[in-house]
Amino acid sequence: MDEVAVFVAVALARAVEAKDGATADHTLRVADLAVRLAQAMGMDQAGLLRVRVGALLHDVGKLAVPDRILLKPGPLTAREWAVMARHPAAGARLLRGIQSLATVRPTILHHHERWDGAGYPHGLVGDAIPVEARIVAVADAFVAMTEDRPYRPALSLTEAMRQIRRGGGAQFDPALVCVTVRIFEEAI
Repeated sequence: MDEVAVFVAVALARAVEAKDGATADHTLRVADLAVRLAQAMGMDQAGLLRVRVGALLHDVGKLAVPDRILLKPGPLTAREWAVMARHPAAGARLLRGIQSLATVRPTILHHHERWDGAGYPHGLVGDAIPVEARIVAVADAFVAMTEDRPYRPALSLTEAMRQIRRGGGAQFDPALVCVTVRIFEEAI
């Protein structure tokens, strides 16, 4: 991955956030936390770059989600949720022709998979989920929980950590949950 790919990633992340003003700087916060988690796991420099760029681009597929759904202030209907759930695959498709971003496509595609197999788009289980996607999943969930959204206020850091712990072994990789808890306990 080269410097141009990183600039493209930042530009695309800003395009997503421009479309959905309620999540301004969300991808930057996700990327920062994801890199901290990856560092704590001992990931090498190439892996850290994949995590950063994958986190920046994790929601790029939301460019393909109609505004009436993406910007809806209340809960989504089942039909709207089905459209929203296509954003990981849409994001991977959007980047298909950009060879320098090929290594981050799995992160984008699988960041909503769940450790227990109940995620999407492919229902991957456990270690079948790329580690970069598992890292971005935890970072994305934590950051989203601690941000105000049109349909709910932000959770406290304590409550967000409680939710991350509760998701260990079901939604999230349990080893990664331990790393996340350790990082936040050290910061306190």
